[in-house]
Amino acid sequence: MPSSAAPKSNAGANGPSKQPSTAVPSTAIPTSGDIIDDVETDLTVISQSPLLSTETAYAGLRPRELGAVLVGQRLSDVLLEEYIGGGGMGAVFRGRDLALHRTVAVKVLSTYQTSDAEGAKRFGTEARSAARLDHPHIARVHYVGEERGLRYIVFEYIEGTNLRELIIASGPLTLPQALSYTLQIADALVHAWQRTVVHRDIKPSNILITSDGQAKLVDMGLARLEHVEQAEHEMTATGATLGTFDYIPPEQARNPRDADTRSDIYSLGCTLYYMLAGQPPFPDGTAVQKLLRHQHDPPPDVRQFRPEAPVQLSELLGRMLAKRPEDRFQNPVELAAALVALADQLNIARPALATNYYPPSTAARNRFWSTHAPWLIPVLMLVAAILALGYLQRPTGPPSEFEPLNVPDAVAPASP
Repeated sequence: MPSSAAPKSNAGANGPSKQPSTAVPSTAIPTSGDIIDDVETDLTVISQSPLLSTETAYAGLRPRELGAVLVGQRLSDVLLEEYIGGGGMGAVFRGRDLALHRTVAVKVLSTYQTSDAEGAKRFGTEARSAARLDHPHIARVHYVGEERGLRYIVFEYIEGTNLRELIIASGPLTLPQALSYTLQIADALVHAWQRTVVHRDIKPSNILITSDGQAKLVDMGLARLEHVEQAEHEMTATGATLGTFDYIPPEQARNPRDADTRSDIYSLGCTLYYMLAGQPPFPDGTAVQKLLRHQHDPPPDVRQFRPEAPVQLSELLGRMLAKRPEDRFQNPVELAAALVALADQLNIARPALATNYYPPSTAARNRFWSTHAPWLIPVLMLVAAILALGYLQRPTGPPSEFEPLNVPDAVAPASP
């Protein structure tokens, strides 16, 4: 799913918004006089200057080039008002839905290496999958479309700042903040896991924080569409490698098809590490060196950066960052339950969540009953019925005249 934010923020892009360095023909860029916005009637009039109407006009453009070209143009009923930022997947705009009179965010997928038929099929499948998600900590998709050779997603516009920008500006988070945001995203992953959607690109720049402290996960379910693209401090790739090298799970680096919900848990662990330490677990080296370290090296204990962090937090992070998926939490429900238990132990207030979670011991008991109840309850009922039937059929009243009495022999009196 795409990302959004206020114009001042990164909006889920991989770095602060800047003007593209690649030159774009001046005739392709609308001037300030091309758009007349009538505030009273909320109608927008576009000048009669010709729009770019052929697919070849956009072929091969990178996200920042798309951002320069498309501002002021329309995609269906949405006017693209402002370019917010660009990343590996495409350009993000603040837009105006002229039919529904609301501000929206629009991600236009980059036409650079994404015009193939297979890519179009993947886009439709994944975008519609993400559109089925409806959770307070996931940016909601409104609809998807394709026009003039451009594939785009229209989704919820979020006023906020992404975690990466927030930490760059203000430093590492407090322990309550870090646990709160991690728990909110774990809650979002529970919802996605229940609908078999895997994010595959969880990182600080894909988590937006609103003014009231809500964490929103963006680019939900669309990460697999991304292609190789260098963008400031982060890189996202698809094909041999998919994900961002600072946050990529070992199995996903080897084969993106192997990524599942446990892969998202690993990336969220790297993100929690970043929240606390101000840097990812393996911040130095080339992309290849980072991939190798994710494969083989244990991450430094976060208490090297945060001595006040309790050992329970270090242990939880260690489990999230286990190299083998089978050594991690096996699903987001287990992770959320462990986070709830940790917050309770540390007397940290929990955020409002869409699901109630229980400590691991209680969760284990609940899993036992949910797993075995379908066959165990009928068996117990059958045993109870047999016992009841045996009790009802037992003889009652005085013995029958034909039934010999079992009377013990009289004890002979002792001889004098």
